[in-house]
Order: sequence, then C-alpha cells, then structure tokens
Amino acid sequence: MSDNRNYGDRTSADWKKSEKHGAGEWLAERFTSLALIPLTLWAAWAAYSVAGGGFGTAWTFVKQPFNMAVIAVSIVIGAWHMYMGVKVIIDDYMAGPMRGFLVFLTALLSAAILAASLGALYFVYRGA
Repeated sequence: MSDNRNYGDRTSADWKKSEKHGAGEWLAERFTSLALIPLTLWAAWAAYSVAGGGFGTAWTFVKQPFNMAVIAVSIVIGAWHMYMGVKVIIDDYMAGPMRGFLVFLTALLSAAILAASLGALYFVYRGA
C-alpha cells in the first residue's frame, strides 16, 4: 500500500479485504438485527400485558398459538444472532487453533440454548 494520504487516489486493491467474513454472513447479521426489532417490541408489549397477572396468566398467554409461534421465532432468530455476533468477535480477536475451538464452543452453547428454550416451549404446549 502506498504512503499517499489522498484517499481518492486509492484503488480497491489498496483496501484490506476480508478473508473469512463474506457478504452472506454480513446480510444474515443485518437480517437478524432487523427481525429482532419488531420481535423485541412485541416481547416488551407481552411482558407489560402479562405483568402482575401471576403464573397462570403467563402460562395462558404462552399457550396461545400465535404467542407461542412468536416466542419460538424470537428464540431461533435470537440464538442465531447471538452465535453470529460472538463468532465475529472471535474471528476478529483470536488467532490460531484456539479460534476454531471457541467458535465450536459458541455453536455448542447456541445449540444448547436453542434446544432448552424450544424444549421448554414444547412442554408448555403439551401442558406439562
């Protein structure tokens, strides 16, 4: 790269290229971010409407099919978003064999959170 400080004279070859972080991952991160905005607003409304009603009110709220579907979608998108965010941090700041191991642990943690959360929803659906 040249020492020329005039950025207008630089070509695309002068700019650092990302080797591990593609456009598909970038779009997925933006998609999940945008999808979580209305889901978070819905969750805030849901929490406000259930607050003070006790366990029975919350159980009845979650058992409604629409509410359960929105909760499930929120869990899936939230776990995916969490995985991608932590993976980007690991990719940016870790090197060597430890990086791959940490990405694996992040995927494992995300899968465990997803399985536990969706499993809990299933038990509510079945009436356990």
